[in-house]
Amino acid sequence: MDNAIICKLSDYQRLTKFKVDIVVALTAVFGYLFSGKVIDIKTISFLFFGGLLVTATAHIINQMIEKDLDRQMKRTSNRPLVNGKISQIELIISVIGFSSTGLFLLYLVHPISAYISFVSLIMYSLLYTPLKQIHRISIYVGAIPGALPILIGYVAATGSIDKIAILLFVFQVLWQLPHFWSIAWLWHDDYTNAGYDLLPVKGGKTNTNALLTFLSALLLFPIIYFLLLEHIISNNVFLILILLTSMFVLSGFLFYKKQNNISAKRLMLSSIIYLPIVQLIIIFNQN
Repeated sequence: MDNAIICKLSDYQRLTKFKVDIVVALTAVFGYLFSGKVIDIKTISFLFFGGLLVTATAHIINQMIEKDLDRQMKRTSNRPLVNGKISQIELIISVIGFSSTGLFLLYLVHPISAYISFVSLIMYSLLYTPLKQIHRISIYVGAIPGALPILIGYVAATGSIDKIAILLFVFQVLWQLPHFWSIAWLWHDDYTNAGYDLLPVKGGKTNTNALLTFLSALLLFPIIYFLLLEHIISNNVFLILILLTSMFVLSGFLFYKKQNNISAKRLMLSSIIYLPIVQLIIIFNQN
């Protein structure tokens, strides 16, 4: 393959945050599998690629809006929009092409899934992204589109939003709090340089922010209990999830006790490991 093409693909990978796109698209597939419905490969394929393209669109718009701020942060200063490797016309074509194709694929899966995906795109791109520059409440706002993929996938299979869908959605929302706050702690200095204030309360790396990050992880316990009450999981699975959640919460507690970047990184990594394991366990319990 020509070097120019390889470089361009690499630029688009960073522009769209391709690895994150895949995780989000897989979350929608997990939502589909949660339903326990018969697996349809065509539907899952449309769901995955539709979600992939819509998520990529959201990340492109995000970088378009934050280009000047990205220039001020070390970890984002080499993004393709900052260094001018992708032109404005390429951006416009990408946004229109990715979003329209992605939403069309999701519409073929189920119209409600496409509508929810469109709402998620608007919330992430035009509400969460600019709000990050104004107030830390953006984390709560951003948690909504961050959790909607699980709902999109579930609706794709069932055509409705029921108690199971709501519980899965709430679980995903709450999981994001310790996850994002550990990232905000880890990159606090970089965010501060760009004018972001993303920790729970003002003051930066304080005891209060470490405590609130730890306490937010505890909120996952009642959701797991409600999953049991609604007969979404069995007693044995409930015990397994309580054990896994306790291990995740422990990493939050150790972060609170140590309050350093090493413990923040461990909490972030444990959150990344924790979520897919829990999702897979619930899926296997359903089938």
